[in-house]
Amino acid sequence: MWPNDTARPIVFGAASVHPLDPAVLAGVELRPPVRRGDLAPLLERRPGTVVLIDGLFGGSMAVTPTECRELLDAGWTMVGASSMGALRAADLWPLGAIGIGDVFTLYRLGALTSDADVATLLDADADHAELTVSVVHLRAVLAAATGSGVLAPALRTAMSRAAEVVHWTERSWPACRAAWRELGVAEPVIAAVLRLGRETSLHPKVRDADTALRSVLSNAWIGDGVDPVRRCPACQERLEGALFCPTCVSEAHETCL
Repeated sequence: MWPNDTARPIVFGAASVHPLDPAVLAGVELRPPVRRGDLAPLLERRPGTVVLIDGLFGGSMAVTPTECRELLDAGWTMVGASSMGALRAADLWPLGAIGIGDVFTLYRLGALTSDADVATLLDADADHAELTVSVVHLRAVLAAATGSGVLAPALRTAMSRAAEVVHWTERSWPACRAAWRELGVAEPVIAAVLRLGRETSLHPKVRDADTALRSVLSNAWIGDGVDPVRRCPACQERLEGALFCPTCVSEAHETCL
């Protein structure tokens, strides 16, 4: 679909994309997590598609909404998901940024409001692997534990609060274990939750990254031989005159317009 490297979608990501199918990653130009200044060189290129997944917080200056807006104004298609991408898509959806996935939807609807809810400490020496646990990942794991009967709802809430008060730069799974032990949670329960924490399928950033990249790589949405019919970027349903995607029926899909 993309005959040369310059035409492939440019994806800024690391921890959220590394677990994905290699065949999916082979279709994109993968770059490290986005930071301030990384988008400016793209303005010198022919407009294409850029997908923001992971970005740098704290130690490096984060990419700004202004930088993203300049790329949109230059004719680029910008997709955001998972982490920094979800934040910037939630900032700029009225200007044409396309947000995909659960994390974006939670920001778009106001259920998440803080950048810290997706922030994690990354290991620059290990391909930017996550060293700490984001709030969205923590909540997803605890929700799965509750759904499987490992946790009662009240205990889930208490464990979430105990872990979320730990600063995002220090909230590793061992730090969560320590917080839960102090809370008095039984060791077998903690062990069961930590096992769920290792399951990639329960990581919302990874799930959203997979959805976003598969959507971008879909022939029906973008690329050579693009279908002239407007479609939802998540499910590919035709959007002829529809305000919301008739299949997804989600406010998040206002961005399909």
